[in-house]
Amino acid sequence: MEKKRYHILLLGIFLAFRSALAQDVVYPEPLTHLSFGSCNKTSIHPEVWATIAEQQAQAWIWLGDIIYGKPNALEDLSQRYKKQQANPHYQQLKQQAKVFGIWDDHDYGPNDGGSDYALKEESRELLFNFLELPTTHPARQRHGAYQAYSFGSGAQKVLLVLLDNRYFKEPYKKNPDPKQRYYPNAGLLLGETQWEWLDNLLASSDARVHLFGSGIQFLSDQHPYEKWENYPKAKARMKELILKYNLKNPVFLTGDRHIAELSKTALSPAKTVYDFTSSGITHSYDVLQEEANPHRISPLIVERNFGQLFFDWTKSTMRFELTAANGNSLYQSIHSLE
Repeated sequence: MEKKRYHILLLGIFLAFRSALAQDVVYPEPLTHLSFGSCNKTSIHPEVWATIAEQQAQAWIWLGDIIYGKPNALEDLSQRYKKQQANPHYQQLKQQAKVFGIWDDHDYGPNDGGSDYALKEESRELLFNFLELPTTHPARQRHGAYQAYSFGSGAQKVLLVLLDNRYFKEPYKKNPDPKQRYYPNAGLLLGETQWEWLDNLLASSDARVHLFGSGIQFLSDQHPYEKWENYPKAKARMKELILKYNLKNPVFLTGDRHIAELSKTALSPAKTVYDFTSSGITHSYDVLQEEANPHRISPLIVERNFGQLFFDWTKSTMRFELTAANGNSLYQSIHSLE
């Protein structure tokens, strides 16, 4: 009996050790408030960062298009990163919040670019330097820019997974149909190496909440632009992983679209996935009147915005909020946690 208990104890220690190693960085303090956004031009509306800093979130997550660099022009990309760093309001945000991020096409390289971009290694170096990832950060030892972080423990544990949908993305084939810019691609989108990493990460996850940062939308599937739906096999594989490992409270944080919306769908009777899109920090698609999205549960928001997510661990709820550039609340919705 003592020997059996000893083996159970060792197994528990091993599983906890494996789970801790799976994330790139582990933060022991619980996460109660994060903000995020995408599509930021350093040349316009730099004052919006004062509003973002005023929210006093614990974490800020970039979801791509951090800056708008010229394709194949690394020096231009570097200078624009420096300009964003020099923004005093962004400096204020950095003093109070941990900053995380992933890229999208305009801070990666060419518009809608992917694996064939010749300067992707150099571009990644500029991104990681902007994010101030230390030289010892595990992401610097991999190809691509994907990362993982955990916050808190037990019933308050949050896993943040930043997915790279640029570095490994197979090229598009243009579709002449004006309703769809590209033909569906049977490729992997994330690349097999990233998929293997993600599978191992999720297999050992004991998080209460799983946040997936992605430059492009996961659920919205009818608009003609970039989206996971352009890679149907990859989208199906992602859904399968969520169900396979019974991931609790999966939420995609997405950008790119210059609009904001909250979408959700049921992957099974007991599993709901959310797609929380916030895009247009400095410029938005403000002339758009409507866009088909059968998964949308919020209004379609076309004002400049950033997103916020709040966790009330006592009540076991998460609150989605979309905030205007002037600080006014555009939308709020509270949902129970599994």
